[in-house]
Amino acid sequence: MKRNFAFILLVVLFIGNACSMRKSNEVVDSLVQVGLPPSLSGPSDVSLVKLTSQQQQDLQIQTSLVKSNVVRRRLAAPGVVYPAPDHSSIISAPIAGQIQEIFKHEGTWVKKGEVLFHVQSLEFGTLVSDYLQAHAEEEYQRSRLARLKQLVEETISSVSELEQATSVYRRASASVRAAYSRLKALGVLDREIDALIQSENIDPILRVHSPISGTIEKNFMEKGQSVNALENLSRVLDTRTVLVRGYFSPDEARLIQTGDTVNVMRREDGSDLRVTATVSSINPGLDENSRSVVVNILVSPNSDWPFPGENVRLEVLSSSSEENIAIPVESLSYDGNQAVVFVQKEPGVFEKRVIELLEIGARQVLVASGLQEGERVASSRVFSLKALSRYDIISEE
Repeated sequence: MKRNFAFILLVVLFIGNACSMRKSNEVVDSLVQVGLPPSLSGPSDVSLVKLTSQQQQDLQIQTSLVKSNVVRRRLAAPGVVYPAPDHSSIISAPIAGQIQEIFKHEGTWVKKGEVLFHVQSLEFGTLVSDYLQAHAEEEYQRSRLARLKQLVEETISSVSELEQATSVYRRASASVRAAYSRLKALGVLDREIDALIQSENIDPILRVHSPISGTIEKNFMEKGQSVNALENLSRVLDTRTVLVRGYFSPDEARLIQTGDTVNVMRREDGSDLRVTATVSSINPGLDENSRSVVVNILVSPNSDWPFPGENVRLEVLSSSSEENIAIPVESLSYDGNQAVVFVQKEPGVFEKRVIELLEIGARQVLVASGLQEGERVASSRVFSLKALSRYDIISEE
């Protein structure tokens, strides 16, 4: 009897424990179904701001239609000013000699063809002598040939003599042209060569001329100094045209074409110095140092600005047009680091939506993603909508 009673008691206790465990599980399930408050569960995927009738009447929120516009991009980049091609020149000594005179000094403006140096050279004197001898020989052979032609016509001289005289004259003429070419290679002007023929003395003074108009940037020699052939004497810069090299990323460079308008500005903010030019050429490869695409711009300075060696800012108005979603800049707001807008879903209901920006302009914002053409975004009272959206989140908590 006692054994039966103990067995019944164990069965009752087992049944009681099973019931209590089932009840505890039901409590846990009910707690899970309740869920966490909004402050702990995080924001939902869609955040709506619903305005009451009174709020709609007070705020009078204006909206703008989201459109896909053809937009010309403004691309900004740094630039460096260099002397323009054909507007700078290094003057070298064409022959060994000694600097006898320096006529133009640093900072002086010179015209193309003006004499910069007198170089006294024995070698030049020898070349002048060779030319004068060749010229005299040519003149003699020309006269002799003319006489022989007349004698042949009168049958006094033979044709063979005329042919021989013609050959001698051609050799003399070739010697003159060779001597003339050597003088021209040294930079001697035609009028100076004519003067050599008229002069009774051989002047071993070579006149070094400026090949371009510009300002003497630097003289490398002093009066009385000996120089070797091809040694640098001076440098001339014509700053009426300069070359600006802009450094753009490969992605931006794809939007730039020759002829695009460029604004060249000082690096310092607030400066009113600005020159407008156009893109002259685009280098096909990347610059080895900056790993950028170099865009070349020929600029005519304004009031002697910019000048070679200066760093500038560039703004290129790209002619490569592309369609982009555009909204008014008044519609843009920020939630932390995220750009947001308020999209109208129906009258009085706005969705707070995160967007990705492409470019922010003075009047409009180009959107990369997050909006579709045909939607409407709030363009006034955006900060009020932003405050209400935060209030709604707090109220849910």
